[in-house]
Amino acid sequence: MSRILVIDDEDVIRSLVVEILEAVGHTVTDAENAERALKLLDDAEFDLVVSDVIMPGLSGLELLELVRARSASLPVILVTGAGTYDTLSQALTRGAAGLVTKPFAHTDLQSAVDHALERAKRSRDELRERLLAPTLASALANAIEARDSYLHGHCERLAALAVRISELLQLPPDEIETVRLGAILHDIGKIGIPDRVLLKPGPLDEEERRIVETHPAIGDKLLEPLDLLAAARPIVRHHHERWDGGGYPDGLAGSAIPLGARIVSVADSIEVMSSRQLYQSPRTSDGVREELLAHRETQWDPEIVDLALRLIDEGELILNTGVLRLVEPTTTPAPPRGIAVLLVEADEEHARLISEALEQQLEGAVIARATSVAQAAELQNGSEWSVAVIAHKLPDGLGIQVLDALRAANPALPVVMLTGQGSEETVIEAFQHGASDYAVKGSSYDALALRVRGLVAA
Repeated sequence: MSRILVIDDEDVIRSLVVEILEAVGHTVTDAENAERALKLLDDAEFDLVVSDVIMPGLSGLELLELVRARSASLPVILVTGAGTYDTLSQALTRGAAGLVTKPFAHTDLQSAVDHALERAKRSRDELRERLLAPTLASALANAIEARDSYLHGHCERLAALAVRISELLQLPPDEIETVRLGAILHDIGKIGIPDRVLLKPGPLDEEERRIVETHPAIGDKLLEPLDLLAAARPIVRHHHERWDGGGYPDGLAGSAIPLGARIVSVADSIEVMSSRQLYQSPRTSDGVREELLAHRETQWDPEIVDLALRLIDEGELILNTGVLRLVEPTTTPAPPRGIAVLLVEADEEHARLISEALEQQLEGAVIARATSVAQAAELQNGSEWSVAVIAHKLPDGLGIQVLDALRAANPALPVVMLTGQGSEETVIEAFQHGASDYAVKGSSYDALALRVRGLVAA
């Protein structure tokens, strides 16, 4: 189980918290004040901190700030008998992972601890994936390039071009990153191709061509056990499919070919045509242009070909040096997608006022409104949101249900919960379920919009 540090100046409360947490299997260390806790944090590793708010010396809020400064990923739960809105606001602002008010039931504390640990684990897993996936992809790509000096830098160059095309298509950041990884890994299956075929200096015969054409399926199979790179597998498998259906390994055609694979197919072909190869000289820009136009709508997606030609025409893609090179665009880049706000509010007047305030603070924002838990669930499917504002009470349930669903789909999504006057228990519950902030319904919606803007910009 987890290692937890508990801080409280009251011996009875501290012992109770330790007993509750040890009873469910956690390893617990306790301290009577924040100063002692900071020394323990210097000497040992912990997964979670549970601290009282009001203590002699440093308060729990001050301790929270110091802990966040030392280790931003270490979650801190605050325990307080002063459940005021001011305490709640300060806890949220300073980054607390949970808040428990005295007197509390065993289940209240256990629930807050479980939620905080689960959110921390999801954040660590996401960070691990973001850091390790590119490193692993580069290492695998290097294994291929090491076999052929003419391939040195090939994957990185075509990945840069594939990313630029993805940006022009205004793909979301996570999809662009998947395209980049797929581009780097696209030829990983060539590990399984014999040198006598892979490095042959002349044209391949029919049998050799069939051997080479197995590399997309080999690459897909190689990546199958690697969860970190699962999103890149369709690109690796399908980057040799053709728009007219005459490609391999599965004979897909048109939009049935994954978009990432279509992007990488064009980028790969341009990079190969414009670079020095073992058996051919690089083509000029005009030569590459002729080839792209000749096979537009047969080998390649016409929209992606047109974007590549645009990069050549505007001088952003340089092809006459023997090595593909991208330069800073000379024209204004395509605008990024606007901020997408999910507003879950049944009351027409409140929804109107909130929408108006958000539109003033978030220029170009797209606000989608749901009036119930069911409608929110429908809007959530297949959609990506920048921020969500959710009323606590809805005609068919509670906003907490929407919050939980959004958190499960995207743990990093900022969520603001709308509560009623004096609903401290609602705020605490929302906080425990991962809300980023709260606002009292009927108060200043301009202030709400400013806070939403801050969450989006963070």
